[in-house]
Amino acid sequence: MAAHPISKKINESIVLAWRVGQLSQQDIADKYKVSKGYVNKLCKGVNQDGSAVVTAGVVYKQALAAHDDRMVTAVTEAVEEKTKHVLLFRTAHLMVARTATNKLHMDGTDITYQDLSAAATALTKAQDAVLGKQPDSVVNVGVTQQTVIQSPSDIKERASRLIAQFD
Repeated sequence: MAAHPISKKINESIVLAWRVGQLSQQDIADKYKVSKGYVNKLCKGVNQDGSAVVTAGVVYKQALAAHDDRMVTAVTEAVEEKTKHVLLFRTAHLMVARTATNKLHMDGTDITYQDLSAAATALTKAQDAVLGKQPDSVVNVGVTQQTVIQSPSDIKERASRLIAQFD
């Protein structure tokens, strides 16, 4: 007798449970009433990238629990506001990379490294002005050699790497 097909929703839930990183494959199999082998097959090569988020969330909730409701509201609002700014700048950095890529694809225009660097530097300075200096903000000062990327494939490769950082 053939096993009944498992819905796409259950498959997605299994993968999400694995990504969150709080359950073993056997626990997931028991929860969704599938075999451990099925869970293993579905989750092979999938990173447990949610585990650190869960840990950070627990630390955040524990820290909030030590405060009164007014403080919790103030902290929550501050976190929401800062998150909006971070997402705005992440989107803006991605837009710079995509604009450069589109410029290349549309008209084949050569883009200098300095063009990309100037846009990224201006964006980083604006980000630092709004969010404060971030530990991962890097601005190179004193570059004297002008590097021109001649090959469209070089530009595509660099832009793809930059886009991948933010996706």
